[in-house]
Amino acid sequence: MTVRKLTATAARDGRGWLVSIPEVDATTHAASVRDMRGAATEAAARALGTATTDVDVDVVVHVTDEAEALWREAADADAEARERAQHAAALRRRAVRAAREDGYTLDAVGAAFSISHQRVQQLTKPEEATS
Repeated sequence: MTVRKLTATAARDGRGWLVSIPEVDATTHAASVRDMRGAATEAAARALGTATTDVDVDVVVHVTDEAEALWREAADADAEARERAQHAAALRRRAVRAAREDGYTLDAVGAAFSISHQRVQQLTKPEEATS
C-alpha cells in the first residue's frame, strides 16, 4: 500500500497543542511539540481506518500572527540581501575585468580596490569559477 501524505496544523491550546488534519477531518491534542507528529499520525490513521504506518503526517506549527509575519519579513530581507550581494559581486567582477582590459596589472587593480592580486585573478575568471 502507498503511504498517504497529509498535512496537519498545530496551534497552542492552553498548556498543550490542538492539532488539526483537515484532509481527513480529524483533530487531536498533543502535550508538547515532540508529541505532535505521533498524535497527528494516530488521529489520521484512526480517521482513515488504517495503520499508522500507512500515513505520513507533516505538522505545521503556528505561533502568533505577529511572530509569523516578522519571520516572513526576515526571510524576504534575507532573499533581498542575497540578491543585492550577487549584484555587488557581479559589479566587482565587471570593475576588475574593465581595469584588466585597460591594461592595469594585477597589483595595480588590487591596490585600487584593496584586494590581493590573487583575488583579482579570481574575479577575472568566468563567473562559474568565482563562487
